[in-house]
This record gives sequence, C-alpha cells and structure tokens, in this order.
Amino acid sequence: MNQMSLITPRDTYQRTVCLDNIRALFTENDNGSYDVTLEINSNKFLILIQNVANQIESLEIIATKGFVEISNKIILMIKKLIEHLRYRLD
Repeated sequence: MNQMSLITPRDTYQRTVCLDNIRALFTENDNGSYDVTLEINSNKFLILIQNVANQIESLEIIATKGFVEISNKIILMIKKLIEHLRYRLD
C-alpha cells in the first residue's frame, strides 16, 4: 500500500497573507516570478509579478472576476497593495 505525502512540493511554494477583507495567495514559479491570486471583498485578480532586488519589476494582471474598471490608478493601487502584502510574508 502506497501512502501519499501530506505536503507536496507545490504546497511549499504557496504562501497566504490575510488582512481584513483582503487575501493574497502567492505561488512561486520556477523562474523566480510569482502568481498572485488577490481577493478584495468579492473582486478577484490573477496577477503575475517579477521581483528584482525585493522590488516589483513587472506586474501583469492576467484575469479579473467582478465589476472592476481597470484604470491606471487601480493598477498602481494593486501594485502598492501587493508590495505591502509581500513584505508581510517574511
């Protein structure tokens, strides 16, 4: 009888941060980038970020769920929020 492991290698790459009504799931990819699933109330975002020297070099919003009009202000707010949540991981 084979027993499945309780913790898979994929589980060690995922870390979650919760702050009031905000939840972020950071999944580290093989190339050093992160997939971030950001939930703010009922709005959800799937974001790809590249880190260089503890700063976000590139941010790409891949998908959204909810009624959000994406503007430059929203993108900058999401970037600052992800930076803040990323620092809370450590």
